[in-house]
Amino acid sequence: MRVKLITAIIFLSAILLNSCNKNNRVSGTYAAQSVMLPIFNGCCTSTEVLQLNNDHTFNIYHQNDQGDYLTKEFTSGNYNLKQDVISFKPDTLNKHYDYSKVKYKIPASNDPVFFLIKQDHEPQKFYKIDFKKADSLYIGRYNLNDWDRESITIKKDGTVHYVRHSQDKNMNPIDISKRKKLTQKQFQHYIETLSQSNLFQPEKTSKTYSITFSLAFKEYNIGIHDQNNIDKKLYDFFFETVKTWVK
Repeated sequence: MRVKLITAIIFLSAILLNSCNKNNRVSGTYAAQSVMLPIFNGCCTSTEVLQLNNDHTFNIYHQNDQGDYLTKEFTSGNYNLKQDVISFKPDTLNKHYDYSKVKYKIPASNDPVFFLIKQDHEPQKFYKIDFKKADSLYIGRYNLNDWDRESITIKKDGTVHYVRHSQDKNMNPIDISKRKKLTQKQFQHYIETLSQSNLFQPEKTSKTYSITFSLAFKEYNIGIHDQNNIDKKLYDFFFETVKTWVK
């Protein structure tokens, strides 16, 4: 009897461990982008960023850029992984996409998970983003009251370029341009902050600044862009932490 009990405990522990490993296997940030060619004045792209968290919650950011107009949609809730298929239970209904009906599949040979396949009327490949592979990150802001402008650009090699254009009280221009190579510890902090952030949020990031964000990946052929809906914690990290690293 005791042997059977121990065997049962070991069996149940293996099931739980396997379940945890699967959930950890899919957690991360995924992105897909479709582009209508030829591109004219930035038109037209559809970008979707999916974040699967370890606690079974998810966040989805969808941007549809048609050149003369742009729409953004945000969805969050809980996800479930069963037999390599991810399904969603959104907190709220989305205007154009009902994610309760959307499923993502993990291809059988995809271990570790490098991409997911969205099971839509046209299956779409979502790459799992490795933020260390970002060729460049740009975030810029300008003050809506005095036109003070700042920007931070970070390259894949850890080089940071900080730029500021402003004026003194006599309206004389002040131009600052500084470059620095991040230390290994700083670069790791930057990657971890990106990986753990939501990237975007439904609420406007700032009432004082207009903010532009851009993240480019040549390997995935994806460029993620946004204006004024950057995750507030991520925004603060760049202009409160990274900025001090350069200055």
